[in-house]
Amino acid sequence: MSASEPPIDPHPQASSDLAHRMQELSLRVDLLDERGAQRHAELETQLRTALLALELIHDDDPGARRRLRLLRAGEHYAEAFIQPEPLVSVVIPTWDRVDTLIERSIPSALSQTHPNIEVIVVGDASPTRVEQAVAAFPDPRVAFHNLTHRGPYDDDHYRSWLASGTPGLNAGVALASGLWIAPLGDDDEFEPNHVELLLDEARKRRLEFVYGRGRVLLPDGRETLLGEFPPRLTQVGLQAAVYHAGLRFMELELGHALFGKPNDWGLVHRMMRVGVRIGMVDQTTVVYHPSLRAQTPSQEGGNEQSATRPVDQQPSRIAELSLRASELERSLDEERALTSDLYRRLEEVRRSRSWRLTAPLRRLRPGRRQT
Repeated sequence: MSASEPPIDPHPQASSDLAHRMQELSLRVDLLDERGAQRHAELETQLRTALLALELIHDDDPGARRRLRLLRAGEHYAEAFIQPEPLVSVVIPTWDRVDTLIERSIPSALSQTHPNIEVIVVGDASPTRVEQAVAAFPDPRVAFHNLTHRGPYDDDHYRSWLASGTPGLNAGVALASGLWIAPLGDDDEFEPNHVELLLDEARKRRLEFVYGRGRVLLPDGRETLLGEFPPRLTQVGLQAAVYHAGLRFMELELGHALFGKPNDWGLVHRMMRVGVRIGMVDQTTVVYHPSLRAQTPSQEGGNEQSATRPVDQQPSRIAELSLRASELERSLDEERALTSDLYRRLEEVRRSRSWRLTAPLRRLRPGRRQT
């Protein structure tokens, strides 16, 4: 036999049978893979649905809608829209950014073209030097309040970052005397006409929450603008907004971090769902300085605000949905492991040229007894 001639197969029938069975197994695995992918998609959809249901129960949208209707029917609701120069409360949660707080944030709040301003700085269990620095600020419109403890924030850094500043903003809003609330970060700054511009739009259109664009100063010196309408994630922020003080019942809490939501977006999204009247002006109202946010999320405490509702209703339903979500996650992991194992077995068959090595797989065929 010449070197160019292929070797003669001494067992042609066995080779044909092996090729046929390998093809059959490949088709079966492809079918299982298709079914597994479909099952994965179903499980992921169910998991997303369960998490959404948990979030809606957590936020208590029906209760918020009822309170919103009561607010609008109340005798003091209209004051925010008809008073000539209503008091606006600027709330600044902080932890330990003394320099930017004193040199940037507070001055930008006090230099507003709208004259009737109060500034409430709330420490997230800030060190003494922060309180001393704010107390020494030469303006009686500035007040400082310190919380007894930080957070508490999640041990996970990302979740901690999503919720940072929540207790401070809550406390500041509760202390506010103004008819309008204007949140501000301790390292950011309002444009001089921030309050006047947004307040004029709110009063003209009877809006309860109005925001503008944010100018972002990037670490490399470039600038970018954020802000779109209708609101969407990353394109709206509390620091670019003012809102009716009657909405303080939509209190910020730590819980939205569990759903992977930044806390300011959590509040705005909830406002959208319950029917708050929202608008936007196409002008820059705030300047963000993200270059100074280099600390880990667990170290930060004064920039972001979270938006959730207390978990004080329907606890059994929440527990039930939490259990269901855990079960779905486990099922999804099992399905993925099964598919991965099937892929591995198929590749072993495809790479093998030995009847001896593929025999164990043939014996596993349904309907064939192992020997």
